[in-house]
Amino acid sequence: MTAGDATALVDVAHEGRWRRWAIADAPTPVEWRTDAGEDALSVGPGTPVRVAILGPQAGQLDHATRRVTLAAGVEVVLDLRPTDDRPFGERAQALRSAHPNIVLVPLADRDGAERLAILAEALRFGCSAQRPRPRVLLATADETAIDRASLLLSPFPVEVLPDIRRDEGRERAVTRLRDARRDRGVLRDQALEAIARAIALAQRAAALVVDVTGGSTSIVRADPIGHVAAVHVRPLGVGRGADHVVARAGLDRVRRWIPWTVDAPTLLERVFNRARWPDAVSAERETLALEIALAHEAIGHALADAAAAGIGLELRSAPAVFLTGRLAAIQGSAMPVLVALDALGLIEPASIGRDEDDLAVAVAAAAIAANATSALPSALALGAVALAGVVPVPGPKRSLVRILAGAEVRDETVQPGAFYVVPVRGEVDVGVAGAPPARVAAGSLGVIVDARRRPLSLPVRDAERVPAVAGWYDALGAMPAPATVA
Repeated sequence: MTAGDATALVDVAHEGRWRRWAIADAPTPVEWRTDAGEDALSVGPGTPVRVAILGPQAGQLDHATRRVTLAAGVEVVLDLRPTDDRPFGERAQALRSAHPNIVLVPLADRDGAERLAILAEALRFGCSAQRPRPRVLLATADETAIDRASLLLSPFPVEVLPDIRRDEGRERAVTRLRDARRDRGVLRDQALEAIARAIALAQRAAALVVDVTGGSTSIVRADPIGHVAAVHVRPLGVGRGADHVVARAGLDRVRRWIPWTVDAPTLLERVFNRARWPDAVSAERETLALEIALAHEAIGHALADAAAAGIGLELRSAPAVFLTGRLAAIQGSAMPVLVALDALGLIEPASIGRDEDDLAVAVAAAAIAANATSALPSALALGAVALAGVVPVPGPKRSLVRILAGAEVRDETVQPGAFYVVPVRGEVDVGVAGAPPARVAAGSLGVIVDARRRPLSLPVRDAERVPAVAGWYDALGAMPAPATVA
C-alpha cells in the first residue's frame, strides 16, 4: 500500500469477525468477514504478549516501567521484586506459572544489577525449561550494570535498551514490546494514537481518544506538538474481557452503575454470556446496561493504572474527547456520553464526539500504512459525530455558568450536585465564574452542566444508589427502554 493508492482495503478486527472498509475519497463499508483478507490491510489487537517484570530497583523506576507496559499494550503477568517475602521456590514457581514471553528488567545502576541476583536465579530456575525461552529486555544506560546483569541473566537471550526514565528509552522499549505483539498489519493502538494526534492538530488543542472493545481499553491523549500519553490495558473489555473486569473490580462495583436492582447471580450469568458470545449486539436493556457498567469500570481501572504511572491527571484534561470501539457503538447519543462523563471525571470544558463503525480507525490505519498521516485531520472529519459539550463545575459552592450560543446568552446558577442538559446546538462559548471561557461543540445532546462531586461516590445500599444513578440516566435521556411485549 502506498500513498498513491486510489482505494485501499482495510479489515478492522472485532472479536469474532472483521469489518472491511474501502478507503478512498469517501470511505465506505464493504462487508463483514470471518477472517482478514490477504488483499487488505488488517487492523487488530495483535498477538497477546505476557510480560514479567524483574524490578530490583522498583522504587526508582516504577513510573517509567508502568508507562512502558501500558503504552505497549502488553499484559503484565508478574511483577517480582526483592521485597517479595515468598520463599525462593515459590518465586520460581510463580515465574514458571506466569509463562512470560518477555522479561523486562529496568536498572538504574550497578547497585540494581547486584540486587538482581536473587531474582535472576528464580527466573533461571523457573523458566529455563520453557520453550521458547522468554526474551529479556534489559533497560539501563550503565555499562557496568549491563555487564553484570547480562552474566546473571544467562542463558536467556538479552537485548539491551536505553534507560526507560528517558524518552528515548521508553520509546525503544515500547517499540520492542509492540513488535512482539504485531502479527501483520497495523495495531489498533497505533491507529488510536494517530487519531488523537490528528484531532489535536486539527483542533490546535489537546485531544483524548477513549476506546473500549471486547478485550481491551485504551485512553490516549495527544497535544498539538505531537506528544502522546497512552494506556492500552488488556484484557479489560466488555466482551471476552468482561470477566477480567469483574475479577479486578468485583461484582458490586460493576453492579453499582446499573440503574435498577440486580442480584449478583443474575449479573454473573450475564457477564459469563458476554464473554461467550463476542460481538453480540446488546438488544435487551439488561444486556445494554451491563455493557455500560462494564465500560465504566474498564475505563476507571485504566485511569487507575495511568495514575500509578504518574499520568492519571493528564488523561482527564483535554478540550476534545473522541469515543471509539464498542463505547462509540452504544445506541443513542446519551449513553456513551454518560459513560465518558462518569468514568473520566473531566476537569475542564470539553466537546465529546464519537467514531462511526470504526471508520476513523480504518482511515488512520490506512494513513499509517501509506505514510500519509498528514492528511488525517481532514479525513477523520468524515466519520466524526458530535455528541455533546460538557461543562464541569468544580467546588462545593454554588457557581455561575455562562453559555453564549450565537446572540443568545444564558446565565445558569448551578447548585452543587446538579447534572442537567442545556438544549443548545452548534459551537457555543461556555464559562464558569473564575475560569477562562472555552468553546465547545454542543452536538445532538446540547451542553451538559456537571456539578457532581468528584470522584463520584455512590451509596452502598440499593435503596439510595438506584435513584441516584437512575437520575443521571434520566437527566440525559439515557435510560434504556424496557422490552415491549407483543
